[in-house]
Amino acid sequence: MSEINHLNTKVESSVADIMAVEGVISCAIVSTEGQIIGKSESNSASSPFLGITGATMYASAEAACSTFHVSAPDDILMETKNKDGLIIVKSINRKNLIVIIANKMESIAEIRKMINTISGNLAEDL
Repeated sequence: MSEINHLNTKVESSVADIMAVEGVISCAIVSTEGQIIGKSESNSASSPFLGITGATMYASAEAACSTFHVSAPDDILMETKNKDGLIIVKSINRKNLIVIIANKMESIAEIRKMINTISGNLAEDL
């Protein structure tokens, strides 16, 4: 049981670290099927919907990459037309993703730096 508790603690800590970045309004760590592994307590986005959205975006990008004979996506960035929000989907490993919704475009570099570190740390355990 202690291994599961360690993983839960690591996932919760990772979500808290991501949520601490200015502009991040919601975050979830999900399987590529959209199942929630860890999530923020934000009311701005339904966690199940966030998980399904991230998994769908990743699956679509993965299919496009395969069609054009390039390697699988590492991350996907979707910016809104009015530049007032973005969704980032980051691959942790072949089966898990980090999905983030943010409302500050200026935070993209900081968010990417944070999720690159976190995905590397979580890849070992998930």
